[in-house]
Amino acid sequence: MASLNYPPRTTWIEVSRGALTHNLHLLRGRLAPSTQLMAVVKANAYGHGAAETARILQTAGADRFAVATLSEAVELRQAGIERPILVLGYTPAWHSELALAYAITLTVFELETAAAMHAVARDSGRRVPVHVKVNTGMNRLGVRPAEAPALLTALTALDGLSVEGIFTHFATSDEIDRSYAEAQFACFGELLDTLASVGLRPPLAHAANTAALLTMPHTHLNLVRTGIALYGLDPDREQCVLPVGFRPALAWKAIVTHVSDLKPGEAVSYGREFIASRALRAAIIPVGYADGFPRRPQTWSSVLIHGQAAPILGRVCMDQTVVDVTDIEAQTGPVAQGDEVILIGVQGAASISAEAASVRVGTNNYDIVSRILARVPRIYVA
Repeated sequence: MASLNYPPRTTWIEVSRGALTHNLHLLRGRLAPSTQLMAVVKANAYGHGAAETARILQTAGADRFAVATLSEAVELRQAGIERPILVLGYTPAWHSELALAYAITLTVFELETAAAMHAVARDSGRRVPVHVKVNTGMNRLGVRPAEAPALLTALTALDGLSVEGIFTHFATSDEIDRSYAEAQFACFGELLDTLASVGLRPPLAHAANTAALLTMPHTHLNLVRTGIALYGLDPDREQCVLPVGFRPALAWKAIVTHVSDLKPGEAVSYGREFIASRALRAAIIPVGYADGFPRRPQTWSSVLIHGQAAPILGRVCMDQTVVDVTDIEAQTGPVAQGDEVILIGVQGAASISAEAASVRVGTNNYDIVSRILARVPRIYVA
C-alpha cells in the first residue's frame, strides 16, 4: 500500500512555499537596499510551522529572524537556520549559556538581567549579542526613553555583551488613525538622535512592524520586522488590508470519515444541543478543539464540502465535528468517506479565508492560524 502518498493524518495543513517566497519578495520590494528584513516566525510561524517556514524564508532572502522565546530560537538553529535570530521577549539570565551555545540574540531592557548575562558570557569567553527594547507607548516590555541613555552607557561597559540593536514597537500602526504611532516614532527618533550625539546609538535600529512597513515607509530605518504579511494575511481586516498581490500561504484540509442519516428528533454531539427537526444527512470530519478548531462560544459555523457550505451541527468535540450535508447532496450528489473538506482555503468557486473564519469566531486572523495545534501535520507544497 502506497501510504507515503497520503497525509499522516486525516486533517492537515498545506503551506505554499511559492506564496511565502512571493510575499517576502513583495515586502522586500518596498524597502531600500540598505534596509534589512527580519522575518517574524514566532508562535510556530503563526501556525505555518516554524522550522520549514524559516528554511523557506532563509532561502528566499530573509536577512534575520525574530521569535518570542529562546526555545523557539533554538528550534530554528536545530533546523539549520544560520541567519541571526532575535528573541523579542524576556529571557532570564539563567538561559544565557544556552543562548551563547546557539548564537542567539537577546532583548534587554534593564541592567540587572543584562549584567547577569554579561557575567555568564564573560566566564565563557564569549559575547551575547543584544538589542535594547524601548517603551515608547506600547507599555509592555521596554526601558523608558528618558532612561535609555543611562542604560546604554552601562551596557557598553559590559564586555560580555555586544549591543548591536535598539528597537520599539507600535501600538496602532495597523489603524487608519496613525497619529499615536507617529508620536511613538517621533519619540524613538529623538532618542536615536540623542544616542548618536554621544556615540551610543547601536548599529541597528528598528521600529516598523508589518503595518508600518506597508503604510509608514519613513519608519523603516535600517531594519524592519514583518510577520503577518509574509503569510498573506491582513494586519487588520478593516483598517490595514494587504495590497493586491499577496497570497495566503496556508490551507487547512481534512476528509470526510463517515456519513450517516439522522431521523427527526435525534440529537448530535455532547449535551444534545442540536436536535434534528427533519431527516438529515450528517458527515463526520476528524477535526476538533484539540486541533485548534474552536468549540464555543462561537465556531467556524461551516466548512466546505463539494464546494458548498456544510453547517456544523452541535458541539465541536475534542477530535471530531459533525456537519450537515443534506442540501449539498441534493445539489451535487452523495457525500462519501474520503471526500475533501476545506476549513481554510479554496474549493471550486467557494472559499473560506482566515479572515472570514476570524469574523465567525469573533477574533482576528492571527489567532485563527496560530491556534492550529502542532498535532495537525504541516505539508509543504509548491
